[in-house]
Amino acid sequence: MIDNHVHVGWYVDGYHSPEEIWKAEQEAGIDEIAVSSTSTCAELYKLVVREMRELIYIGGSCIHPLLWLTPRMMKTWGIRYMLHSRIRWEGVKMHWKAHREWFYNRPLLMDALDVARCLQVPVLLHTGDFKECHARVFLNLCRQHEDLTFVLAHGWPIGETMEVLALCSNTYVDTAFMPVEDVMTLAHNGFTQRTLFGTDAPINQVFYKEMTTSQYIKYCLTTLKNKLPPETYEQIVSNVLYHQ
Repeated sequence: MIDNHVHVGWYVDGYHSPEEIWKAEQEAGIDEIAVSSTSTCAELYKLVVREMRELIYIGGSCIHPLLWLTPRMMKTWGIRYMLHSRIRWEGVKMHWKAHREWFYNRPLLMDALDVARCLQVPVLLHTGDFKECHARVFLNLCRQHEDLTFVLAHGWPIGETMEVLALCSNTYVDTAFMPVEDVMTLAHNGFTQRTLFGTDAPINQVFYKEMTTSQYIKYCLTTLKNKLPPETYEQIVSNVLYHQ
């Protein structure tokens, strides 16, 4: 099983170390993780690289590092540092709510997409309840860049997400913080093979303080297992887009 949406590093509730994250995922029965660093939002590029190196040291090929791009990173020495860090990045991430400049600065966005092209990796896009990051916001982007693969993280709102999935064969969606009813809707509409299991761990600790991260991951898995046909569940929790 793979968790396709994991974080390491600094967040509003404190620091989450590589060891903490990998241990929690393993305790929950997860075999592989696709992980980006929230330390990126503080522009702590050297720390991000250290975190990824430590994760790879303890998890080996089961770790799929995602390069979280920020506008500031693209405008400074940061992008060169990250690309020459000897980390084999397996995906690129952009968060259009945390960094709304992506929505307004198209030249900079094109530069970011060129990073994904250079690395030949998928692009993970945050979707959410803001005008800059509704799923439909990314429709033309996915259409105009068919040579790239995109993942609509969270799949919000689900109707718009399915519209993009239906019109763009180069798109996927992950289930991080997604209501189980939305996952069921995706499966019912034929998108099982393009649905990636994800948890957003350890961000869960901000919203579900009564549970540890491993307990939350198990809760996500159990909920899906109880609501989906066995073959659908097995497909979703094993779908993987990132490869070394």
